[in-house]
Amino acid sequence: MQHFLTIDRTSVRILLTGASGFLGRALLHQLLKENHQILAIARNPLLVEYPSVYWKTADLNQPSTYQEQLSEFSPEALIHLAWQDIPNFSLSTSLLNLQHSLSLFRTVLELGNCQKILVAGSCWELNKQQGECLESEAGSPRDHFTWAKHSLHSWLDMETSQRGISLGWLRIFYVYGPRQRCASLLPTIFKKLLERSLPQLKTPHNANDFVFVEDVGKAFVQAIEHKFQSGVFHLGSGHSTPVWQLCQAAEELIWGTTVLTEELMEKHPKPTQAEVDFWANCERSQQFLGWSPLTSLETGIQKTWEWMQAA
Repeated sequence: MQHFLTIDRTSVRILLTGASGFLGRALLHQLLKENHQILAIARNPLLVEYPSVYWKTADLNQPSTYQEQLSEFSPEALIHLAWQDIPNFSLSTSLLNLQHSLSLFRTVLELGNCQKILVAGSCWELNKQQGECLESEAGSPRDHFTWAKHSLHSWLDMETSQRGISLGWLRIFYVYGPRQRCASLLPTIFKKLLERSLPQLKTPHNANDFVFVEDVGKAFVQAIEHKFQSGVFHLGSGHSTPVWQLCQAAEELIWGTTVLTEELMEKHPKPTQAEVDFWANCERSQQFLGWSPLTSLETGIQKTWEWMQAA
């Protein structure tokens, strides 16, 4: 199976959606280091921050705003990160995202030059809250968001297999790091700690698979540069971490103590089994993409805190 790890280091013309977002920025930085040519579609382009990127100010809801530029650029690969209005997972928003994703993919496929498509999937597609999550598990919809993701994956799998295009569906677990939404778990913990308190956590023993954003970005770069069989690839740390451990690590980093976390644990004795405790099996990502997460949770938390202080 070693032939799947063949690396192509030549420059690739890549169309990137969601480039100005949390994951997009981390990925852009790494793609540019490898000298790939990037056409980035964004409603708010980062012209000053990334001047070497070809930016197209466009709205995915309106294909006419990007079709001409795509035809001129003729992408060899597409990385689709965009998903509008998260964390709104309503039917209307999910349908909107599905429809504009389908329109984008149809436009790219009709150009006839794309050989590889990478899409940001989600661990929520598995509809699983306990145990190890295998890449071979198809999962099932749990809400409108995951229904839309499953629908998009199913359609893309059919279209790419018929056209001989490599499809990498990268299921991302609990990604965190610099530029994360301020309402997300770790930024919320940091903000409360600055007030000498912790968030009101009802289930601090619930455990998720936390993976650093730079490691996730590297996985997409690896997928661009490696040949692989189409399929699902998991991006996670490979183990679960209880929420209280994030609190503990953050508190120790900021204040050098764990007093607040200890008080939290006194209020919430450890249950026989946590309601949520699942983690990624990343064997296919390791085998076919040559990818493994490199950033420890402690290092990732420290880098996130340093960014928040500098922002």
